[in-house]
Amino acid sequence: MRSEELNREFLLVKDAAYRYAVSLLHDAVVAEDLTQDLYEKLYNRRLLIRSKGFRSLVMTSMRNMCMDTLRKRHRAYDEVEYEQAAGEVYSPPDYHETGDIIRRLIAQLPEREREIIHLRDCEQMEFEDICEIVGTTESAARMALSRARTKVKTELLKIMNYGL
Repeated sequence: MRSEELNREFLLVKDAAYRYAVSLLHDAVVAEDLTQDLYEKLYNRRLLIRSKGFRSLVMTSMRNMCMDTLRKRHRAYDEVEYEQAAGEVYSPPDYHETGDIIRRLIAQLPEREREIIHLRDCEQMEFEDICEIVGTTESAARMALSRARTKVKTELLKIMNYGL
């Protein structure tokens, strides 16, 4: 792939990769840095990259870079600080903004379900691509998506009904 082709293709998927990184890391600054690092890595290997499957390559690479960052972060903090940071998600939501409530509920999902619901519902990706990125079968991805949506719906109904 030539430089011009790489630039054109990367511009089409960089926003999706950035949003995916933010959803995994919950840190916009680090996600922006990772997006830049990913572009640099792709640019250095541009002659080995094919245009077919480029979106999957970018999203898979972004996922791997985020997982590496999360592992480093996990080693840097001790368990108590990590649990306190994760506990911030459970703060009482603002009942007037349904979008915030849904984002908080999605953030509480297990990692695999959170990834799949983001890729499918936010990035509008096909299951074939999701399976390639996450490394699972299509039936497992569909089941995880179904479970995630059910959990979000159930919790949202509890909140909207004030816990009744």
